[in-house]
Amino acid sequence: MNQAVYDKQSKTKMLVGLSNRGGLQQDPFSVWFNKEYGAYALNKEAVQVIKNDSENLSIMLFMGTWCGDSRREVPRIYRILDAVDFDESRLTLINMDREKNSPNGEETGLNIHHVPTLILYKNSSEIGRVIESPIQSLEEDMAAIINGERYTPNYSDFGAN
Repeated sequence: MNQAVYDKQSKTKMLVGLSNRGGLQQDPFSVWFNKEYGAYALNKEAVQVIKNDSENLSIMLFMGTWCGDSRREVPRIYRILDAVDFDESRLTLINMDREKNSPNGEETGLNIHHVPTLILYKNSSEIGRVIESPIQSLEEDMAAIINGERYTPNYSDFGAN
Protein backbone atom coordinates (compact mmCIF):
# COMPACT_ATOMS: atom_id res chain seq x y z
CA MET A 1 0.00 0.00 0.00
CA ASN A 2 1.29 3.47 -0.99
CA GLN A 3 4.58 2.14 -2.37
CA ALA A 4 6.82 5.00 -3.48
CA VAL A 5 9.58 4.46 -6.03
CA TYR A 6 12.03 6.84 -7.66
CA ASP A 7 10.90 8.29 -11.00
CA LYS A 8 14.01 8.91 -13.10
CA GLN A 9 12.20 11.27 -15.47
CA SER A 10 10.90 13.67 -12.82
CA LYS A 11 13.74 12.94 -10.37
CA THR A 12 11.28 12.54 -7.53
CA LYS A 13 9.06 9.89 -5.97
CA MET A 14 6.01 8.36 -7.60
CA LEU A 15 3.46 5.98 -6.12
CA VAL A 16 2.92 2.58 -7.73
CA GLY A 17 0.35 -0.10 -7.02
CA LEU A 18 -2.49 -0.17 -4.54
CA SER A 19 -2.81 3.18 -2.82
CA ASN A 20 -5.22 5.29 -0.81
CA ARG A 21 -5.88 8.90 0.10
CA GLY A 22 -3.22 8.73 2.80
CA GLY A 23 -0.55 8.11 0.20
CA LEU A 24 -1.67 11.14 -1.79
CA GLN A 25 -1.57 13.29 1.34
CA GLN A 26 2.13 12.60 1.91
CA ASP A 27 4.95 14.72 0.52
CA PRO A 28 5.57 15.42 -2.31
CA PHE A 29 2.05 14.54 -3.47
CA SER A 30 0.16 16.53 -0.83
CA VAL A 31 1.12 19.85 -2.42
CA TRP A 32 -0.94 19.30 -5.57
CA PHE A 33 -3.55 17.05 -3.94
CA ASN A 34 -4.56 19.54 -1.25
CA LYS A 35 -4.48 22.54 -3.61
CA GLU A 36 -6.73 20.95 -6.23
CA TYR A 37 -9.06 19.37 -3.65
CA GLY A 38 -9.65 22.70 -1.94
CA ALA A 39 -10.10 24.72 -5.12
CA TYR A 40 -12.70 22.51 -6.83
CA ALA A 41 -16.27 23.85 -6.91
CA LEU A 42 -18.93 21.14 -7.05
CA ASN A 43 -22.07 20.99 -9.18
CA LYS A 44 -24.56 20.29 -6.39
CA GLU A 45 -27.27 18.84 -8.65
CA ALA A 46 -24.91 16.27 -10.15
CA VAL A 47 -23.51 15.48 -6.71
CA GLN A 48 -27.05 14.71 -5.49
CA VAL A 49 -27.57 12.22 -8.35
CA ILE A 50 -24.37 10.43 -7.34
CA LYS A 51 -25.30 10.54 -3.66
CA ASN A 52 -28.71 8.99 -4.34
CA ASP A 53 -27.04 5.90 -5.82
CA SER A 54 -23.66 5.88 -4.06
CA GLU A 55 -24.45 2.85 -1.89
CA ASN A 56 -24.80 0.73 -5.04
CA LEU A 57 -21.51 1.88 -6.57
CA SER A 58 -17.92 0.73 -6.43
CA ILE A 59 -15.03 2.43 -8.18
CA MET A 60 -11.67 1.50 -9.63
CA LEU A 61 -9.45 4.50 -10.20
CA PHE A 62 -6.19 4.23 -12.13
CA MET A 63 -3.81 7.18 -11.95
CA GLY A 64 -0.18 8.24 -12.06
CA THR A 65 1.30 10.67 -9.54
CA TRP A 66 3.63 11.76 -12.37
CA CYS A 67 0.67 12.68 -14.62
CA GLY A 68 -0.69 16.23 -14.81
CA ASP A 69 -4.22 15.04 -15.63
CA SER A 70 -4.19 12.72 -12.59
CA ARG A 71 -2.88 15.52 -10.38
CA ARG A 72 -5.81 17.68 -11.48
CA GLU A 73 -8.66 15.16 -11.60
CA VAL A 74 -7.99 12.73 -8.74
CA PRO A 75 -8.22 15.33 -5.93
CA ARG A 76 -11.47 16.51 -7.54
CA ILE A 77 -12.76 12.93 -7.54
CA TYR A 78 -12.01 12.67 -3.83
CA ARG A 79 -13.84 15.97 -3.27
CA ILE A 80 -16.91 14.54 -5.03
CA LEU A 81 -16.70 11.27 -3.09
CA ASP A 82 -16.49 13.18 0.18
CA ALA A 83 -19.53 15.27 -0.78
CA VAL A 84 -21.59 12.10 -1.33
CA ASP A 85 -20.24 10.36 1.82
CA PHE A 86 -18.83 7.57 -0.36
CA ASP A 87 -17.52 4.58 1.57
CA GLU A 88 -13.85 4.49 0.56
CA SER A 89 -13.73 0.74 1.18
CA ARG A 90 -15.53 0.53 -2.20
CA LEU A 91 -12.82 2.58 -3.93
CA THR A 92 -9.77 0.81 -5.35
CA LEU A 93 -6.99 3.26 -6.19
CA ILE A 94 -4.17 1.94 -8.37
CA ASN A 95 -1.10 4.04 -9.16
CA MET A 96 0.64 3.20 -12.40
CA ASP A 97 4.13 3.82 -13.71
CA ARG A 98 4.79 5.84 -16.85
CA GLU A 99 4.22 2.74 -19.02
CA LYS A 100 0.71 2.37 -17.46
CA ASN A 101 1.65 -0.73 -15.47
CA SER A 102 1.20 -1.51 -11.79
CA PRO A 103 3.37 -3.95 -9.82
CA ASN A 104 0.55 -6.49 -9.39
CA GLY A 105 -1.06 -5.99 -12.80
CA GLU A 106 -4.46 -4.79 -11.59
CA GLU A 107 -4.94 -3.13 -14.98
CA THR A 108 -4.73 -6.44 -16.87
CA GLY A 109 -7.76 -6.95 -19.10
CA LEU A 110 -9.26 -3.54 -18.28
CA ASN A 111 -7.95 -1.64 -21.33
CA ILE A 112 -6.25 1.11 -19.33
CA HIS A 113 -4.37 3.30 -21.80
CA HIS A 114 -4.75 6.80 -20.34
CA VAL A 115 -4.70 8.04 -16.77
CA PRO A 116 -6.61 8.86 -14.83
CA THR A 117 -9.27 6.30 -15.67
CA LEU A 118 -12.28 6.16 -13.35
CA ILE A 119 -14.36 2.99 -13.74
CA LEU A 120 -17.82 2.95 -12.16
CA TYR A 121 -19.39 -0.36 -11.19
CA LYS A 122 -22.94 -1.07 -10.09
CA ASN A 123 -23.65 -4.51 -8.64
CA SER A 124 -20.14 -5.61 -9.74
CA SER A 125 -20.77 -4.73 -13.42
CA GLU A 126 -19.03 -1.86 -15.17
CA ILE A 127 -21.53 0.86 -16.05
CA GLY A 128 -19.07 3.38 -17.50
CA ARG A 129 -15.77 5.18 -17.24
CA VAL A 130 -14.26 8.63 -17.39
CA ILE A 131 -10.93 8.57 -19.22
CA GLU A 132 -8.22 11.20 -18.64
CA SER A 133 -10.59 14.18 -18.32
CA PRO A 134 -14.36 14.64 -18.19
CA ILE A 135 -16.58 15.65 -21.08
CA GLN A 136 -18.67 18.09 -18.95
CA SER A 137 -17.40 17.91 -15.36
CA LEU A 138 -16.45 14.89 -13.30
CA GLU A 139 -19.64 14.89 -11.28
CA GLU A 140 -21.86 15.57 -14.32
CA ASP A 141 -20.19 12.75 -16.25
CA MET A 142 -20.52 10.40 -13.27
CA ALA A 143 -24.19 11.36 -12.86
CA ALA A 144 -24.85 10.73 -16.57
CA ILE A 145 -23.26 7.28 -16.30
CA ILE A 146 -25.24 6.46 -13.15
CA ASN A 147 -28.48 7.61 -14.82
CA GLY A 148 -27.80 5.36 -17.80
CA GLU A 149 -27.55 8.29 -20.20
CA ARG A 150 -25.62 7.95 -23.43
CA TYR A 151 -22.03 8.78 -22.51
CA THR A 152 -18.89 8.39 -24.60
CA PRO A 153 -15.64 9.05 -22.73
CA ASN A 154 -12.49 10.49 -24.23
CA TYR A 155 -10.36 7.93 -26.08
CA SER A 156 -13.23 5.43 -26.20
CA ASP A 157 -11.99 4.29 -29.60
CA PHE A 158 -8.34 4.03 -28.55
CA GLY A 159 -6.91 0.77 -29.80
CA ALA A 160 -10.03 -0.04 -31.85
CA ASN A 161 -9.39 -1.88 -35.12
